Amino acid sequence: MRYIRKLFFLLLTLIIGFWLGTTGLINGTTVGDWMHTIVSYLPSTIDFNRLNLSFDTTPFISESFTRQESEQEEHEAPSITSEETEDIDVALVEQTIIQLVNELRTELGVNTLQSNDMLRAAATIRAIETEELFSHTRPDGSETFTVFNEEGIHYPYRVAGENLGMATHYLSDEEMAELIFNGWVESQGHYENMIRADFEEIGVGVHYDGEFLYATQLFGTQL
Repeated sequence: MRYIRKLFFLLLTLIIGFWLGTTGLINGTTVGDWMHTIVSYLPSTIDFNRLNLSFDTTPFISESFTRQESEQEEHEAPSITSEETEDIDVALVEQTIIQLVNELRTELGVNTLQSNDMLRAAATIRAIETEELFSHTRPDGSETFTVFNEEGIHYPYRVAGENLGMATHYLSDEEMAELIFNGWVESQGHYENMIRADFEEIGVGVHYDGEFLYATQLFGTQL
């Protein structure tokens, strides 16, 4: 109790001292000098502002997967293309991601990837599926690359990989493509898929549910 009283009187003294300091009545006195010394050690409003941290709260989630496999015959490119929507420019998002991947590979001296319609169609299906289940396991419980067995799609591959990404859509379409791409760059598994030298082709699929933008990269090298 004795310590509480002392603390109370100390705080009361400081409050009165600060009030007197604002009135200028104690300027030039020993008490005034003492109060100014204390104030000099306290952070100003500007100092506190410098402590503010800025965080990008935009949710970004991604997964990567790579597999080697042997398949059989080739088929013609399917009629399935990018999802049609008036809300976003799907083609711009796809093309921007592919361009960024190839720029990255060029910087590293790795062969650039060719756009492949089969991979693009399969990636579009996977992008739509990730709204229901964001995983390399498909909503029906099957593994990722069974998507190549969907009607109209067949991609006989020696090696294939998948990158999944999603983020809240709050920027321009081009900036959203860059946001998701940068997220992949910062993740080792996705980055390794994007720069892997034995990949020759790429397909990008995009899906937008009105809030989240889902993007899928499928990489491959045919037999």
